[in-house]
Amino acid sequence: MGRTFRIVGSHSCPNTLYSIVRCKEEGLAFKFVDLSGSLDAMKEFLALHENSEVYREYREMSGNDDYVSNGKIGLPCFVFDDGFRTLNLNEAITKSKGEIVQ
Repeated sequence: MGRTFRIVGSHSCPNTLYSIVRCKEEGLAFKFVDLSGSLDAMKEFLALHENSEVYREYREMSGNDDYVSNGKIGLPCFVFDDGFRTLNLNEAITKSKGEIVQ
């Protein structure tokens, strides 16, 4: 049986939109958390960004002068109830299908 997960992203982000479509095509059960749609969703994203290991690279880049023009935010983030988090769509699909993520 597949695992339900959350996609934390934004309707303004092309990578998020692609991921939603792809997960629907794969028949996966997920909840979309639109960080641009509510303050609670934004708080969830900020907590992930500040505390999750998957965002370490992004935290390190944030002090650079070209951070804004670089365009990397780290969306979407795929969050599973068992604590697994990834920014990689293929890993999320694999995990959701109950397969082992390498």
